Amino acid sequence: MKLKLLYILLFISFSGYTQQFSNWCGTDRIVQQMKNNDPNYAELLHKAMSKAANGGTYQNGQIPKSAMTIPVVVHVIHDNGIGDISDEQIQSALDILNQDYNRQNPDTNITRNTMNAPFKPQAGVMNCEFILAKIDPDGNCTNGIVRVNAPNLTYDAGEDCKYDVNGGSDQWPLDKYFNIWVVNSINNDGAPGMILGYAYYPYGGVGTEYGILIRHDTFGTIETANNSDGRTLTHEMGHAFGLAHIFDQGCHSADCNQNGDYCCDTPPQAAPNWSCSQTWNSCPDVPINDDYGFNALDQIENYMSYNECQNMFSRDQAALMLNNVNSINFLVNMVSPQNLIETGVFNPLILCKSDFESFKTSVCVGDSINFIDRSFQNPINWNWSISPGVVNVDWIFINGSSSNSQNPVVQFFTPGNYQISLLASDGTNNDTEIKNQYITILPFAHSLPYWEGFEGLTTLAGATYWSFENNQSNATFQIDQTTGSTGNHCVKLANYGQMGVNTDALISTAIDLSVVNPLTENVTLSFKYAYRKRYDATDEWLRVFVTNDCSDTWTQRKTIHGVQLSPFVEYTPWTPSSSADWTTVHMTNITSNYFVDKFRVKFEFEGQGGNNFYLDDINLYLGSPSNTVVLGIAEEGEIAELSVYPNPTDAELNVRFTLSSNQITQLTIMDITGKTASKYVINAASGSNNVIIDTENIAAGVYFISINAGEITKTMQFVKK
Repeated sequence: MKLKLLYILLFISFSGYTQQFSNWCGTDRIVQQMKNNDPNYAELLHKAMSKAANGGTYQNGQIPKSAMTIPVVVHVIHDNGIGDISDEQIQSALDILNQDYNRQNPDTNITRNTMNAPFKPQAGVMNCEFILAKIDPDGNCTNGIVRVNAPNLTYDAGEDCKYDVNGGSDQWPLDKYFNIWVVNSINNDGAPGMILGYAYYPYGGVGTEYGILIRHDTFGTIETANNSDGRTLTHEMGHAFGLAHIFDQGCHSADCNQNGDYCCDTPPQAAPNWSCSQTWNSCPDVPINDDYGFNALDQIENYMSYNECQNMFSRDQAALMLNNVNSINFLVNMVSPQNLIETGVFNPLILCKSDFESFKTSVCVGDSINFIDRSFQNPINWNWSISPGVVNVDWIFINGSSSNSQNPVVQFFTPGNYQISLLASDGTNNDTEIKNQYITILPFAHSLPYWEGFEGLTTLAGATYWSFENNQSNATFQIDQTTGSTGNHCVKLANYGQMGVNTDALISTAIDLSVVNPLTENVTLSFKYAYRKRYDATDEWLRVFVTNDCSDTWTQRKTIHGVQLSPFVEYTPWTPSSSADWTTVHMTNITSNYFVDKFRVKFEFEGQGGNNFYLDDINLYLGSPSNTVVLGIAEEGEIAELSVYPNPTDAELNVRFTLSSNQITQLTIMDITGKTASKYVINAASGSNNVIIDTENIAAGVYFISINAGEITKTMQFVKK
């Protein structure tokens, strides 16, 4: 059984963080769960740790003579934001590893060597070097860095980000490369504190998860690392090579080769501690075979503590790690001379691949795009070209950049799809990367009222009015020409049969809302969807985002999931067959902040093995009846299946009801005195309707919501918290 080691590193004091102290350890909690689940686990772990601790001494007190090299691959899981860290920041993280594991760190002078803390002579050295791989598993040149844009996996991250099938990045063979995944934040499973990283022990049959998962803001020492000393990675690597925390099992007087952290030169420590007190001594016990033979102070300097003053591994810790690397098969192969050739770690730094990326690929007229050179290795000259169009007419280099800049900034003036090319050179070797239709400049903003029924489209590929995101490169939004709510066309996501977690998005063109008067008018966004769950337990998500700056920042305005998305189950691939299968959502929370000429809306669906999803009849219109364009209004009908949720509500109220025909429908919120608090007019459709009302601006209390469609009125009570 695999051992997943989560741990909370709460010794941060650098800018941008508030220290979050905790009296628990994620490692101990996970290990205890493993013990509870597997009666043999405790003995397995004990035998592995004991074998590693007693496999040989620290070269008779000498630095290991045989140097060891570890090929590294770093998987950067990001969302096109600050988490897409630079090559330089990644190298800074490895630089810290190489310093710390070779006792070349500049703070060795603060290691104590006093009567009660004689630790400096006990400092260990691994004599190893961590180097980014230069040949990938397929034999192609690489810089040892994999970049994956996966917004759904980089926040609150866990094991899902380690698999291509989820849109993440698969582990490179663990017997050839040491894998590190860098993310924005890590799931702490509801526990207190902030998890900065976790690792797997090398014991007990490790598999595709082996490696380190770590936050980008604690990775390295520059840029997004928030003035970190970079020791989080040092700590995690210790776990990955087999070390426990120095406070493992707390105080004890038993044989230190068989208990605690299995290292006899790390005095027992009662519990995690964040103090750098020079006199701290949490344990009075002296273990059998202890290296000191007396009650030494706690080793606050140790990398496997939680202290800010970390600066050393002990000799026994170094010996334990070396024993593991020299005896555990996959680690033995990883550092073998043959594997160092196969991974190319010592290959010269010559250019072998031109590459680039941009954080945005679809923008509005007049917007600019930053292009980032990702070529490797060691480019020194660049030549960018853009087609079609004419420089200074259709596009222009800005901010002092040019076609020969490493990372140019380009402003675009003409709608269309653009090819971007980069010729990179190291002075001797050249390579060209060409990305066709890489940049889309959207048409000039569409005016109100806006309606999209997809009737004029046969494909979304290359469409100028719609773009889509498909991070997993599998089934994506596409035009269905036989299944429409209005007409014959709609957009379909073939979600049935997809494996793992899949996130897809459909994004509109720019829509001009600058004509809306924020004092007298409001805007309603409505759309229809059709969906069935595949199983009773299926929990899939529809999220609606809006932006007022074309795409620089997205704000989530609606989330529907689980039984709210649909209470019905269909075990086979499902297609809507009647108007009753469609639900109309009316969003009244498009506030005045979005009354601009670069408004866009994004529909994001997160599938988790459920059924197909359909989207149609996207409307954006002024909320006043005198100014609305209503499609297909029919006679009045009954109001049925009325419900409001959540109730009580905090910031958002959902009003769900069913009509037998299309109706202009008025929703009025009144307090208990009958005074109107707010009023909305929407173009309700036949079938199910869900109106989303922003309640943040009304006071706490009891209210009534009145729904009027033609001559029919129904009222329900709700509570605002």
